[in-house]
Order: sequence, then structure tokens, then C-alpha cells
Amino acid sequence: MRSLIGLLWALGGAIAGSIVGTIGAMVFASATNMTSREGASGYFAIAIGLIGAVMGLIAGLVLYGRSAPAGQGAAYSGSGVLGFVALVAVVAVSLWAFMQLRETPLEYDGAQANLELEFRIKSADMPDTSSASWLDVEVQTAKTRPQGTPLWSDKRVDGEYTIIPVIQGPLYRSRSRMIVARIGEAQVEVFSPPMKRTPDPKADWSEWHGPQIVDPPYGVVPPSPLQSKLEVRYRVRAYGQ
Repeated sequence: MRSLIGLLWALGGAIAGSIVGTIGAMVFASATNMTSREGASGYFAIAIGLIGAVMGLIAGLVLYGRSAPAGQGAAYSGSGVLGFVALVAVVAVSLWAFMQLRETPLEYDGAQANLELEFRIKSADMPDTSSASWLDVEVQTAKTRPQGTPLWSDKRVDGEYTIIPVIQGPLYRSRSRMIVARIGEAQVEVFSPPMKRTPDPKADWSEWHGPQIVDPPYGVVPPSPLQSKLEVRYRVRAYGQ
């Protein structure tokens, strides 16, 4: 309880000091005709306001200690310092968590990255269509669903399989990713391969993974249970690699 009360004294002193410092700086800048070029006077007021906040915080803790019963001033001031340190720690952890959890394009040494995918399908299961748009891919996160681009010119045959490369970029930082592949009007396959929040851009291809979900298109009732046709593997590469 003493830490909480001490924190309130410290915050009150910091707010009062910041207000007094900022107003004093603005009055001084006006009285001396300080230049406002490139925001000089504004930066001056902010700097003095911050100094005032620090001095006010210290003054608040000292006054809190002086308000204590005889012989307990140091203990009261220490409790106030402990409360302030705890507040700083909570704010720092909250900011760190926010930065880690927000979904933004990943960067490796300043360069964004692509998620490179390869889908393989048995050549005998290839859709009977001349259209190259039978494969539609999304990489879904909690807040984004960017589309992947099939590289049809790089399609190749490997034994009984046809391999279709897909690239999605930039790759977003996320706690979880679902790779959703739509096979024309036939079915939708959803993959959740194990992938770190920040994948290693130098790692080789992952293992092949099958889908966790195989569904028909919305509103379609298949005559029999659907069987998966695709497998996927992935790797991450920074731009320019």
C-alpha cells in the first residue's frame, strides 16, 4: 500500500514538475525571442519539461518521505521508489509485448522477406483444365490474409508429382499462420505447418506437410468425403538473397 501511495506522490510531482518546466520554458523562449526554426523553441520546451518531470518526481518522493512518521522517512521514500520502478517495469513489458505481438512485415537486417512455398500434387490428380488459375493461395494470420502468387513458369515434374512454386511477400510476423489453398471449384485445403513467429531466413526447405482441413467450397455438399490432394513445404528468404 505504501508503494502505491508513494507512486502517486511521485507521479503527482512528475506531472507538476513537467507543467511548471514546460510553462517556464515557453515564457523564457518568448521573452528571449528564441528562434522557432526547425522547432528549436518547441524542443527546448520539451527538454525543460522532461527535466522538470524528473525533478518533480524526486521532490514527490522526498515529500512523501517527510510525510512519514518519525524515523520512517527512508522506508516511505524507498517504498515510493519501489512503486515507481514497478510501474516502469510494467510499462516496459507492455511495450515489449505490443511490439512482439503486432503483425508487421518481418525484417532481417533491414530487408523484408518472402515466404516461398512449394505445393506438390500427383500428376494424375491435376485438375482437368487448361486454365492456370486453378490454384489460389492465401497465407492467413489473425489480421492479414495476403495472397500468394503461383509461379507457373517454374512448375516442374518430379516423379509422379507436379511441383508448383508459390511466393508470398512480404511475410508478416504472426503467432500463427494458416496456408489456405483453393483447388479450383473442387475443394479447399488448409495447412498449419509448424513455423516460428520469426522463421530463420537461412533454413532450408521444411518437410512436406499435409493439410489439417479439407473442405468443399462454400455451399457445396460433396457426394463423398473429400481426400487431400496437396502437400506443402516452405522456406523464408530475405529480399536480395
